Amino acid sequence: MKQVEISRDKIGFLKSLDTEEFMEKEEDEVRRYAQRTIQELIELGNQATADLLELLQSEFTWSCYFALTIFRETKDPQAVTALIAFLKRESDDAMANEEAMFALQDIGDPSITPLIEELDEAFNNKKYNSYLVGGLTGILGPESYEFMVKITKDFIGKPWRYKGWFRIEDFTYNFVKQGRSDAIPLLQQILEMKNLTSSEKHELEETIRAIQDPAGYEKEIEKIEEEILDATNPPDV
Repeated sequence: MKQVEISRDKIGFLKSLDTEEFMEKEEDEVRRYAQRTIQELIELGNQATADLLELLQSEFTWSCYFALTIFRETKDPQAVTALIAFLKRESDDAMANEEAMFALQDIGDPSITPLIEELDEAFNNKKYNSYLVGGLTGILGPESYEFMVKITKDFIGKPWRYKGWFRIEDFTYNFVKQGRSDAIPLLQQILEMKNLTSSEKHELEETIRAIQDPAGYEKEIEKIEEEILDATNPPDV
């Protein structure tokens, strides 16, 4: 009983952040202010799950965002269904959507079957949700990889089924994270297909490069990011 009371007290603190004063602040600043409470809720583990799930009903709030952050740490499988439902709402809250996607990835194996079932249904209805796709394809393992291969092969064999709604360059992106070079021939087959846009081709080529030389590709990206940072923050004269 005491743990439940502690949890609700901490939840109340997170809700207190959902004011105009805090919404105008940057994430780092709010996170520092709330860090102790966030950590205490993480330490409560699945005892805090039910209360945290209630916070997912309010998008564009710090309480919702930090609840998702906490799920990334507690990795409670009980949250999977609610996280999927959250992403199915297709909110414009990109920051929260990304955090929910990462939470599904961090929970790992318990997320796989529900996500595959959800994506199968969505694809049958010609609906593409990038965050749900990322939630699954970002989980390392044979089940998620085999699903990626199955859908990619179907895209190659029956492209008309995917025309106008599917994002093949996004779907195949996490072949890099899977670290499977045997995906390269599949990606090369896609590049040979007609009707790909120049953007899709570029993204697919970048994915192949990243699989072939992950360390080199990562260094290249870091260099580009540094150049962008230097350009946006010129040194004082």
